[in-house]
Amino acid sequence: MSRMLLAVPALLPILGGVVLLIMNHFKGNAVFRYRRLALLVEGITLVNSLVIGWLIVHKAGTGEQMVLFKLYGDLRVMFSLDGLGSVFAGLIAFLWPLAVLYSFEYMRNEERQTVFFSYYLMTYGVTVGIAFAGNLVTLYLFYELLTLVTFPLVLHPMTKAAVRASRKYLYYAIGGAAFAFIGIIFVLNFSTTGNTQFIPGGIMDAGADPAQRRTLLFVYVLAFFGFGVKAALFPCHGWLPDATAAPTPVTALLHAVAVVKSGAFAVMRLTYYSFGTALLRGSFAQYIVMGAAMATVVYGSTMAVREVHWKRRLAYSTISNLSYILLGTAMMSPLGLIAALSHMVFHAFMKICSFFCAGAVMHQSGKTYVHELDGMAFKMPVTFACLTIASISLAGIPPFAGFISKWNIAQSAFDCGQFLNQAGKGGYWLPYAGACVLLYSALMTAVYMFTVLVRAYVPKQGTITGAEVTDPNWMMLVPLVIFAGVIICFGFHPVPLMKVLRAIGGKAG
Repeated sequence: MSRMLLAVPALLPILGGVVLLIMNHFKGNAVFRYRRLALLVEGITLVNSLVIGWLIVHKAGTGEQMVLFKLYGDLRVMFSLDGLGSVFAGLIAFLWPLAVLYSFEYMRNEERQTVFFSYYLMTYGVTVGIAFAGNLVTLYLFYELLTLVTFPLVLHPMTKAAVRASRKYLYYAIGGAAFAFIGIIFVLNFSTTGNTQFIPGGIMDAGADPAQRRTLLFVYVLAFFGFGVKAALFPCHGWLPDATAAPTPVTALLHAVAVVKSGAFAVMRLTYYSFGTALLRGSFAQYIVMGAAMATVVYGSTMAVREVHWKRRLAYSTISNLSYILLGTAMMSPLGLIAALSHMVFHAFMKICSFFCAGAVMHQSGKTYVHELDGMAFKMPVTFACLTIASISLAGIPPFAGFISKWNIAQSAFDCGQFLNQAGKGGYWLPYAGACVLLYSALMTAVYMFTVLVRAYVPKQGTITGAEVTDPNWMMLVPLVIFAGVIICFGFHPVPLMKVLRAIGGKAG
């Protein structure tokens, strides 16, 4: 019976969202007064988060599995919870209730509220399904479902920009899923276990004959880019800036945890739990994916400096920072996985805080461009105080959380370079170049984040915003303050989290 609980965090929000959609379809919007709808959605979200917390404490790492159903032969949709899944699931469980709270105020005057919160709730369950996936088949199934439940959220405003963005997102996601599916086929046929179950160290035969090994390495690259579509890996990133046409509660979760982090998480699973670093390390496949991650970091941070639309600027920042995670993963070492996980956690708080600050300004004043923010910090002091903390952390300035994860990635780069050099690999210089890329990106991050703060705190004379603009109400401010507080706490006291991540990295790397 206790194993059945492993399915609850994925299925409860999905079923709750479906029921809301059905009731809305048959009885109309009037059946849900907004306050009643808010209490129902927040209630389901909180209960689900509590269940996830209980499972992390009592079930993580026990090896318990729950088979939901069989597809064919050994292909099973199954749930399990190991260390890596616990980190992702815990992150989702912490962020989602606060994001829902924020969205209640943001969406108060919007149309089709029930439909919005139905898909918002289903997205929670599908994302948890990715975290709890016990094998690559299950992960892929929920990965595809994530596209289906987030597509209506991007489309929700029904503007021309939203329609274009949703189509683009769908095309990219379908294309990426096709490449990822190729990886699943090869894992299933060449695994040492005969299935796609996740095992630390991987399940592929590292001693395969040279021709087979080259094929597997090529397939890994295809699958890396396939899952990398949702992680906005260059040149598969084009959907993400356009997706800012969606409401801010959607874009914040797209950029902080639901979609992009699911892509990065899938790449970690593929690298450390399916193909395995013994097969990949020092190969042309490692050099290709490492180079792609570095190119994305440079491209994203450079484009963010050029972008004048605030949310699109943050979108390019996400493109850059997600490839920090992929770069750490591409080091294919225990330290690389630790670095990738630390940035996955810290970036989630930094980015959702930044997006929610931008959303608060848009909600209160209608300002969407950087040049319109002159003097806004004097009218919205709490919002911009939280933005300041997130900005400093994103730039990697100590002692905030962003510095710690970037330091970990740089350490993993030097460690990888030394390993490859000692092994006589000609590409040993590439990880060192990755460390230089981190320095460039840190500089660009400081430029594109601090220019916003300078305009807000040091406006040109006579450009301070009108007195009618104020901080939003508590439903939007409470999440911002909590996110900013977590960023500070992780920066000053990261030891407990890093102990957990080291244990995970030591087993999988």
